Amino acid sequence: MGALRFFLALSVVATHANSIFGVNFVGGQIAVQAFYIISGFYMTLILNEKYHNQKNSYSLFITNRFMRLYPVYWVVLVLTILVALGGFWIHGSSTRFTNFSEVNFNPFSWAYLIFSNLFLFGQDIIMFLGIKPDNGNFFFTTNFYNTYPRLYTFLFTPQAWTLGLELTFYLIAPFIVRKKVGFILFALSLSLLVRLYLYNWLGLKNDPWSYRFFPSELMFFLLGCISYKLYIAIKDAPIEKNVNIFVLVFIITFTILYFYIPTFRINHNPFSLNEIVYFAVVVLSIPVLFKWLKNNRLDSKIGELSYPIYISHMLIIVLSNLIPINFFREGWVIAIGSILFSVILVQFIIKPIERYRQLRVEKATNR
Repeated sequence: MGALRFFLALSVVATHANSIFGVNFVGGQIAVQAFYIISGFYMTLILNEKYHNQKNSYSLFITNRFMRLYPVYWVVLVLTILVALGGFWIHGSSTRFTNFSEVNFNPFSWAYLIFSNLFLFGQDIIMFLGIKPDNGNFFFTTNFYNTYPRLYTFLFTPQAWTLGLELTFYLIAPFIVRKKVGFILFALSLSLLVRLYLYNWLGLKNDPWSYRFFPSELMFFLLGCISYKLYIAIKDAPIEKNVNIFVLVFIITFTILYFYIPTFRINHNPFSLNEIVYFAVVVLSIPVLFKWLKNNRLDSKIGELSYPIYISHMLIIVLSNLIPINFFREGWVIAIGSILFSVILVQFIIKPIERYRQLRVEKATNR
């Protein structure tokens, strides 16, 4: 499943850095929602099989998830600020800092932006807010594109808003994913109904409502829970290698060539037929791919690059914009730079912390 996560991460890179060799993959929004499905699968897996009978399993789970996300994020955050400062020193201005001079912040807005930049929580909510330049007060907006300055421009790693939403799911996951299928389907249906209500009755069809509103995005995490239930149903069943290969090739090809497929819209439905089919394929592919590749070291190494690629690619874009050579702004160059930098993050940040995370679980299990 690591290869799928890798190409989903590249889909986000292609969205922000232009196409990679002319390929846009599935695009940023669909990639993010597919990541939610995968996250729902993994959280259901580890909460049912790894964090099951340990003492203080909830706090152990939450703190281990924090350690999975925060160290890499903080390294990228610090480097992004340093690169932005370098750009300010070289050019005398920086889009990362210019907007700060245009707003008279109050203590609350300062505190909120500092907290969300440091700890991720609340970054998704920023997409539903605007800020008044004269007094720094926040206000609710149904379309952040109609505000100035846009509040998300005060985030140094703006793509990290998805992690704020992800962390929200982590906080409630232990109370949901261990439930029976009926309960999960009920919760999934409620989330879908929220989305349909926003889309059809309130007319909220634009970003951020299309994929940043947690109550309606919860359905994707819960689809991952359903995918785990399917895995339980097939994990002891023999599956021919040719079938495994076909599933892997099909989902990767679907991901890469998605934008070449004509879009078919459905009246009163927030999802196109293409999106529905893609998400269904992801849900059905995950159990097969995980069963086949869960012990495959190469696939695991490829997959562990997905998070650092996702969280660092905007840093690489900012850095490339400081170089007065258009070559370094090519999508494929930024993609390669993000991959190489992610290898460094994995080697020196993720692996040492991962060993410590696993040690914590082992100690809790042996008590």
